[in-house]
Amino acid sequence: MAYSDHSAPTLTTVLTAFGALIVTYYAYNIFSFLYLFLFHRSTISRYLHPPSTSAASSTSEHRSWALITGASDGIGMGFAYELASKGFNIILHGRSPTKLAAVETALKAQYPQISTRLFVLDAYPCSVAAIDDYIRGLAEDGLSIRILVNNIGGGALVKPTFRPLTKLTAEDVQKLFDLNVGFPTLLTRALLPVVQEPALVLNLGSFASDIPAPWLTVYAGSKAFNLSWSRSLGVELRAEGKDVEVMGLLVGEVQTAGHPGPVGLFICSSRTLARNALAKVGCGRHTVVPWWRHAVILALVLRLPETLLNWGAVRASSSLKEGEKRHLEANKRNL
Repeated sequence: MAYSDHSAPTLTTVLTAFGALIVTYYAYNIFSFLYLFLFHRSTISRYLHPPSTSAASSTSEHRSWALITGASDGIGMGFAYELASKGFNIILHGRSPTKLAAVETALKAQYPQISTRLFVLDAYPCSVAAIDDYIRGLAEDGLSIRILVNNIGGGALVKPTFRPLTKLTAEDVQKLFDLNVGFPTLLTRALLPVVQEPALVLNLGSFASDIPAPWLTVYAGSKAFNLSWSRSLGVELRAEGKDVEVMGLLVGEVQTAGHPGPVGLFICSSRTLARNALAKVGCGRHTVVPWWRHAVILALVLRLPETLLNWGAVRASSSLKEGEKRHLEANKRNL
């Protein structure tokens, strides 16, 4: 009597199906990457409302406005220049009126057709009343606010930046919360009721939200909040019937005043970061890595075994910690 072995074709079918799923998964990811960085066309222009042609309202004041926090230098200033180049009026936020005035002067010299305003307010201590008063003033002036860039953040208020959690004072923790979580959240809360739809909210995040960041635990946690908040807020606003696009930006190394190293293979300028972020507007994602080289790095790093990822994170953070220590000691000697 002949014996028919059914196990071989069954196993072959399972392995074939499994292989097809793997190929489909990677093909989808490759296609998504190519679409986002090569074929997607930004819809940023839908937020630009040009001045009316009527004599009564023909000034640039009636063009769309973008409010950018932390705009006195770095990434915030990069966004200011990129949005101004597209015709948006700019509200520059920062804590130093001198620095903001200098940026405003340079911006108007390069883009004389736009209007500008200054929003001088320290993020720490975070004043709810001051935020609400300023936004109320913008609404009373009838400004068409279409874009909010929540760029402010980081650890500049706490020195040294790299420290164990137990070495942070309660005031240090509060500063990090206010700068990275409190101020952006309260500002967005105040601004959303008065923005003109369609509107756009961009929230700056960091690789530290996805990659372990020893000695930066509070900062890393706050950046994870930024991205989770972006996803939830974007879905919430759509569920409420609001035409407001919310996008969280995962940012790697960028050349700024606080990170003055040269632009390199995986370090971009602030203008490059801002330009690439605006190019992703309308892509349909609530979180995105704006620059393709950063996206490649993050994708590769996140595919490492966790033990190797953690080891690399400790080595990298240790190096940065020592570099900051040498920098602070050099500054002390030069005083």
